[in-house]
Amino acid sequence: MTNSIKILFVFLFALVFSASAYTDDTTPAFIPLEGYACNFSKGKDMDDLYKVVDKWNDFIDEGGTQYNSWVFTPFYYSEEEAADIYWIGVSPTWEEMLKTDEHMAKPEGQKLQAEFNKVSPCYDHTNWGYENVRSGSDSDDDGVVTLMWCDLTEGTTRDQVLAADKKYNAYMESTDSSGGAGRWWPGSGIPTRFTADFLWGTGSDSLADWGRAADMAVNGGGNQAMQSIYGDLMTCSNRAVYTVKAARTSN
Repeated sequence: MTNSIKILFVFLFALVFSASAYTDDTTPAFIPLEGYACNFSKGKDMDDLYKVVDKWNDFIDEGGTQYNSWVFTPFYYSEEEAADIYWIGVSPTWEEMLKTDEHMAKPEGQKLQAEFNKVSPCYDHTNWGYENVRSGSDSDDDGVVTLMWCDLTEGTTRDQVLAADKKYNAYMESTDSSGGAGRWWPGSGIPTRFTADFLWGTGSDSLADWGRAADMAVNGGGNQAMQSIYGDLMTCSNRAVYTVKAARTSN
């Protein structure tokens, strides 16, 4: 996510950030996400990270909490990109996510955290609420994610956005797309450099699938379709693309 994903996640009552973004009082439902922005220590790489991940998975199994995670690596980026990787964690509720954090606070968890820190120390820990717009394929493993910064046009209501979401889903069905999409609403720990209302995220199963989507957007009328669906409601910029590798998807 360029500088955009140093924005990732913590908590401070998920409902606060979303309700203020719409001009009506409807409160969306969210899935909690947390994220860490990290850099590899000298001489360390993804293989070293996943050696720790293997041990961490066994420890999280012992805690019995529901927590899945992925590692995002910048694919298309500029010199402004500051992180080597981003750790993205997901739970069904914030309570469940914080139970996982409490489990990691135990002595064995702290030992594992120290191992993580030796491989890839992290400098941001932030929180988002994910609002699903379109479910993707059944694959929970590796893939590609695109994120953009988006701002709602003044006066945009939630009902308007939800109506546009229906049009978006109908369009995606017409193109036989298997990619998912959703809005990432900022929660706690968000740096002041993030100035957008939300992140718009889309997923692809592979780089080739991402390329097919790009062909459709650029040469197949996709950009025009998106403009006709959402153009009056929001503006988006700062596109960033990440390859995604599963760390834990058993829950």
